[in-house]
Amino acid sequence: MAPLVADVLVVGGGPVGSLIAYQLARFGCKPLLVEQDDKNMMPCYGRACTLWPRTIELLDTVDMAERLMQLGVVTRSGLHFHEGRRVKGGLMYGSRMDKLGDTFYKFALHLRQRLTEEQLIQALEDFGIKPYFQHRFEGYDINEGADNLYSVTAHVKDLVKDEIIEIKVKYLVGADGGKSVVRKLANISFDGENTKHRWIRMDAIVKTNMPSFRNLNSIDSASHGQILWCPNDNGLTRIGYVFSQKLLEKYGGEQGVTLEVAMEEAKKAVSPFELEFERVDWFTIYGIGQRIAGTFCAHDRVFLAGDACHTHSSGSAQGLNTGVHDAIKLAWKLALCVQGIGKKSLLDSYDAERRPLVRQVIDNDKTISMLISGQYPSRFEGRKEHTREILTEWFEDINMQLFTLGLGISYPPSIVNFEDPGPSRATINPGERAPDVYLTKLGTGDPIRLQSILSNDAKFSIVLFAGNPGYTRSSLISVKTALSDSQSFVALFPKRVFRWFTIPSVFGNGGQEVLGVTPLGTVYLDESVKAHEIYGVDPTKGAIIVFRPDSWVGTVVSMDGSGVERLKEYFSGILTWS
Repeated sequence: MAPLVADVLVVGGGPVGSLIAYQLARFGCKPLLVEQDDKNMMPCYGRACTLWPRTIELLDTVDMAERLMQLGVVTRSGLHFHEGRRVKGGLMYGSRMDKLGDTFYKFALHLRQRLTEEQLIQALEDFGIKPYFQHRFEGYDINEGADNLYSVTAHVKDLVKDEIIEIKVKYLVGADGGKSVVRKLANISFDGENTKHRWIRMDAIVKTNMPSFRNLNSIDSASHGQILWCPNDNGLTRIGYVFSQKLLEKYGGEQGVTLEVAMEEAKKAVSPFELEFERVDWFTIYGIGQRIAGTFCAHDRVFLAGDACHTHSSGSAQGLNTGVHDAIKLAWKLALCVQGIGKKSLLDSYDAERRPLVRQVIDNDKTISMLISGQYPSRFEGRKEHTREILTEWFEDINMQLFTLGLGISYPPSIVNFEDPGPSRATINPGERAPDVYLTKLGTGDPIRLQSILSNDAKFSIVLFAGNPGYTRSSLISVKTALSDSQSFVALFPKRVFRWFTIPSVFGNGGQEVLGVTPLGTVYLDESVKAHEIYGVDPTKGAIIVFRPDSWVGTVVSMDGSGVERLKEYFSGILTWS
């Protein structure tokens, strides 16, 4: 049988693998998704269920947020209880999200993982691509011959027909979980440790006298650590608590932890509140491990994402959120390289950006999981306070809160986060998340969010913050003149990878009338000057800001001919000549 041919083989049909495949299809590539289980037959049980604001923003850029919000339940705040009284502490990053600044997603979204997977698979199938369920990845070979564009040959077993299929692809992505076969066959280490902590997680329909019980709450328990109380889809509640060594001994080890035991201990954990179970859909007892892959890329052709390259506890719900960030970061870079537009340096930036960031997630998780379990991390050795007080101190740090919610995630200067050595033109830095803000449409005057126009279709958005044209018109003219040169970057690189916007900070009835010159791309107005203020752009000088496809800032340059030359330097580092 002739081998199948695709651009990218994605191994693993969970949310991360499905999201990568969906994006690749959306970006005009041909992905092939294989999954050893039949997802259509799998029950809708627990696992990851919480998406934080930045993750929802990213899903919105690829048209998935609304689909998920239609099925899930949102929380905007939460309470923390100690001995039945509301006190400061607990999951403070999930409390009072109305105070969050430059995002319109001031909430968390709760939806069981299987339902998220279903929506991503449906979105993939909307592009005419069906996943290969009941197909197990067995191995791969790489042939780097000069004329061998499809240099990876993967071997996949059809578990129904009991036969091996060959698949030729340009790239291979392992999103096949913590026991990743792709990672093992690529000889990538998975360094870290498993702890002795055991936690219970369960999804149930319950009755309780807990105040505001459909909030994202937490409870201090002397015997069961810090209790997670999380509303979930379809009226369910996710309950989580520590199953101590003392409890394990009481029930004769994990094998003695039945559903009845889990329910009985849950009732004790939430005391003094009452808890009655009407139905339990799922429960598990699991150990905590923090591990990270030695690299997220091997042979320049094999990439890892999600649990395949990092695992950690559910203490602050970072697993799925971190995996979504991996998927969003990787897919557009793969797409541009598949299409012959991106350089190898663009793919190299995936590991360079994500692995140090994931290391920070894991280091944070070690601290959080120990404090939740009632133990003192080494950094707090010698402290006398109860661990719950130290955990409160930890989450009171606004930087830690924003990092947990994803809004504070930024990346250092690099080839994809290019720092112009000239004078600063904005207070936003390359590598920072793009703040969201309302702009105004011409004519109708309707408000439109900046991030909604920065939709992720594997294109760079070049935005001229044009300020007040009374001051900046000559600069706009110099930009247009520089772009018309035969050696400018728009002449050297494929035009389809760029998208242009011009945003003046004044009111007007037409783009050209306001600017005094023909606009570059689509014009939106910043009448309140809010966008210029939030990005720190002087309306009398303006600036050009490049937004990467994933809506992080790529570079900021001056709005003149020299700025256009800097853009050529930036894109030359990551894109190939057309």
